[in-house]
Amino acid sequence: MDAQCPYALYLARLSQNSRRSIQAQLEGIADVMGWPLVDLPAKLACVDYAQALSIQNTLLNEGHAPRTINRAMMAVRGVVKAAVITNQVDQQHYLNLQSVPKVKHGQHAGTPLTVHQVRKLFRLLAQNRTPLGLRNYAIFAVMLGSGLRRSEVADLNIGHYDKEKRTLFVAQGKGNKSRTVYLPDWVQVTIEDWIEARTDEPGYLFCTVKRGGHAHTGNPINGELVYSLVKRYFKDLGLPTVTPHDLRRTYITRLLDQGADLNTVRQMAGHSDISTTVIYDKRDDKTMRKAADELNYGDSGLLI
Repeated sequence: MDAQCPYALYLARLSQNSRRSIQAQLEGIADVMGWPLVDLPAKLACVDYAQALSIQNTLLNEGHAPRTINRAMMAVRGVVKAAVITNQVDQQHYLNLQSVPKVKHGQHAGTPLTVHQVRKLFRLLAQNRTPLGLRNYAIFAVMLGSGLRRSEVADLNIGHYDKEKRTLFVAQGKGNKSRTVYLPDWVQVTIEDWIEARTDEPGYLFCTVKRGGHAHTGNPINGELVYSLVKRYFKDLGLPTVTPHDLRRTYITRLLDQGADLNTVRQMAGHSDISTTVIYDKRDDKTMRKAADELNYGDSGLLI
């Protein structure tokens, strides 16, 4: 593919995990629009306002979720923007696409875990003190204690862990963005227990563990393994529908429940837009009732 191809340039700026996902979505557009796959790069580079609306409506009619459609349209705009930067398309072309409205959606369908469910999970994990068990315990602690996505957990290198500052550095997370996450004490304890079994040899923080408990620090786990761990442990707890992203929802909701302000939670979750954080907010009516009960204007009672 031409090095100046807008399609290739756009994909190249994404992280590896995002690149696979976005490329699959763009190829899905080719499928629903009846475009030959070989023509996809050229067709995407010159999508105009009317074509963008057509793509959006076709995806809607095909039954795709609003978030999936909005993400696909963002990718289309990204390809067109690359075409503008390389002087292959007029800038007004891209500006027109900015006027295409997003498909509205409600809250995430997923459900955060209760405190009781989280405690049950860690009691189950604590039963296995082998190196493999310590690794799995630390993986769940990191997900529930820092809100990392499963791909971000899999990509962690031991050098990304700072014991003194109690942080993890997420290199090239979603959207190819990097960030530093701060760890609660109890998460650091689980990481230290795992590192003692793993050794501090350079390599991936969460690596494969072979028979006999030997950690292969050069062999990373992957997102699929994290997914299977979540499904396996929660099935044992009688919660077979829990997904890795529910752990992220739990993290965000718990922070909000404990009084962290929305913008701080946005930064901790790695969201670029606060509206994304809002749709993860799973607090119930009791939170609003408590907020109303605590609202006052001093000790003077009713203001009449």
